[in-house]
Amino acid sequence: MTDLLEAMRAYPDLLQTCGVIGSMMYVGGFALVQTGRICGNGPYYSCNQLTAATLVLTSLVGAFNLGAFLIQVGFLIFGSIGLVRRLRMRRQGRYPSGTGVIRILTDEQTAPDFRDASPETCDWEMNPRVPGYDRPVRPYLGAAAPAP
Repeated sequence: MTDLLEAMRAYPDLLQTCGVIGSMMYVGGFALVQTGRICGNGPYYSCNQLTAATLVLTSLVGAFNLGAFLIQVGFLIFGSIGLVRRLRMRRQGRYPSGTGVIRILTDEQTAPDFRDASPETCDWEMNPRVPGYDRPVRPYLGAAAPAP
């Protein structure tokens, strides 16, 4: 194992390139989720995160950092758990079919109505809501109110 690590350390430019590609994949995956191109609960996002974590973890062979190492190991563990869970749900038929890549509509297609919190977008919508969750909340203005 030590020989493998020494062989990897002989190519610091390759290790740095792995780290840069991994960080670009992290940011790119987050950008795709935030712009609505992919669903954050889909297998594509999980695979992207696992690949990015593996690349960044590989880059740590050249310049070890304990904090970064622990973060990447956490991403690998929890990303693997989530991916296995999603694939198991899909195999059992309990996974929403619309989760994954979100397709761009053409002019003749109509956009789906998501105001009803359609369960086709994310798997957390399949869980029942907590009673009282939808009750209106009054703002607390005690500190902002003028003194009498």
